Amino acid sequence: MSPATRLRLFYFAYYGCVGTFLPYFAPYLRGLGFSGEQIGTVQMIGPLLAVPVAISWATFADRTRAPARVLAIASAWAFLAVLFLPAARTPVAVGLVLLAYALADRAVVPLVDSLTVEWTVHHPEASYARIRLWGSVGFAVVTSTVGLLLTWRGDRPGDVLVPAAVAACVGAYALAARRLPVPPAPAHPPRFREMAGLLRNGPLLGLLAVLSLHWGATAPFHLLFGLFVRDLGLPASVTGVGMTVGVVAEVAALLAFPRVAGLFSLRSILAASFVASALRWFLLSRAEAAVWVIGLQLLHALTFGLFWGAAMDAMSRAVPSRLRATGQALFGAVVFGIGNAVGYQLSGVGYDRWHGVGPLFAWAGGVELLALAALFALPRTALSAGRAASSPR
Repeated sequence: MSPATRLRLFYFAYYGCVGTFLPYFAPYLRGLGFSGEQIGTVQMIGPLLAVPVAISWATFADRTRAPARVLAIASAWAFLAVLFLPAARTPVAVGLVLLAYALADRAVVPLVDSLTVEWTVHHPEASYARIRLWGSVGFAVVTSTVGLLLTWRGDRPGDVLVPAAVAACVGAYALAARRLPVPPAPAHPPRFREMAGLLRNGPLLGLLAVLSLHWGATAPFHLLFGLFVRDLGLPASVTGVGMTVGVVAEVAALLAFPRVAGLFSLRSILAASFVASALRWFLLSRAEAAVWVIGLQLLHALTFGLFWGAAMDAMSRAVPSRLRATGQALFGAVVFGIGNAVGYQLSGVGYDRWHGVGPLFAWAGGVELLALAALFALPRTALSAGRAASSPR
């Protein structure tokens, strides 16, 4: 099996887990009797830990020059933790399991992305975006399958199928992590002074702040889309089909990204992503029929597909190869950590206040416009750096 195929399998399994967790875990917790605030709080644990966890694992990976081995250890830890999830039925128990899980899981994406980006640097015939798109395929396959199974089982509250599916996917990517490609190690490990220098890079931190605003605006969708569908009186299969449509659009965007990036600047690509996302959230806040709820997911091509490709391209320019894992961890910590933590908590509180998800989508549209304004306020150096040899096209 080729290294690229192994990476594709890892992404397929990892984002299959995400495809179960994002649309179905909040309704599962609601079925256990959790309030909106409790749902937001327990799911905020992971984002809150993202900063120290991701940076600690990534620093260890860069210093030991063994990111593949560190990723295998983190994946095994995540699997052992999530095995307890089906048995956790109270906010405290679920919170403890998610805490143990987050202590490793929050490092997985930065580590595998650093491996993939670095591997494509040394194998320019490959493309990061086209390897990563297999994560989108895994998301689509698993989310649609779980949605159909939940509907077939009667959409029962608190169905144990949800945490069991999450555990199965984590086990699959932990198994795949045992034989991922090992990139060439640098001659000398990076010094801590070099790693800390990333935290003093003003243009980089400004870029991460803009990206985290956009990602925070996606929190109502990621956390509560399943509840949105249920509150409209639609079956769980609509959640699965809607997520699948979005991921198909996302895959198309990732396939097209190398060509799009050759035609437009990163600033233009990100601006298009933010504008399309604002339109998506404003329209979704008014949607009631299944055809509109599903059809609007086509805009996920820009909300995630082009956004992700541009974000990875920007990071590859800003961070040197020897600091690849640390740079990806900083990206994950700020964008997924801070962005998700704030977005999830506000979404949970807002759901309790407005007794619905629609108003939250309207607010998300406003945040996207704020991200757009911040994007154009960034200095030229944040996005117009000369193309590094490591650009993951």
